[in-house]
Amino acid sequence: MISRVKSRAIKPIILCLAAGVALSACGNTRMVRGYVFDKQLADAIQPGVDNRQSVESTLGTPSVKASFNDNKWYYVSTTVRVRPVFWPDPKEHRVMAVAFNDAGVVTDVQNFDMAAMRDVNPVGDKTPTRGRDLNFFQQIFGNVGRFSGAAPVGSGENRGPNG
Repeated sequence: MISRVKSRAIKPIILCLAAGVALSACGNTRMVRGYVFDKQLADAIQPGVDNRQSVESTLGTPSVKASFNDNKWYYVSTTVRVRPVFWPDPKEHRVMAVAFNDAGVVTDVQNFDMAAMRDVNPVGDKTPTRGRDLNFFQQIFGNVGRFSGAAPVGSGENRGPNG
């Protein structure tokens, strides 16, 4: 009789715990990707006053440097909402572009947000390559029998120039 009473009292507790665990998996979390901005530090960068060294000591290393010259640094930060089973959804995006002159002094500081973001659809075409198309088994067993059983260089009587 006592065991039935205990089992009846435990069942609702177990059901509540299981429902809590199941519902917690559906929760939203926010995650910052990239540079973590400190508004005071970012606003402290002044054109004509700061140089590369002071920018790097204040903000740290940039997320990206310009591709063809070292005169523009980008600090990129994106806050996304992560939900189970769905793609991350960007909620906040900020890019700070710091431009330098040839002497390394800051000439311009630009800030971009979500309004400046653009969707880019990459081309799905494939670049043709030279060679053969190999199936799974050709890739796995393709080198069987291609090499002779000779010993590696330097392991026998015919040592190479270094050994």
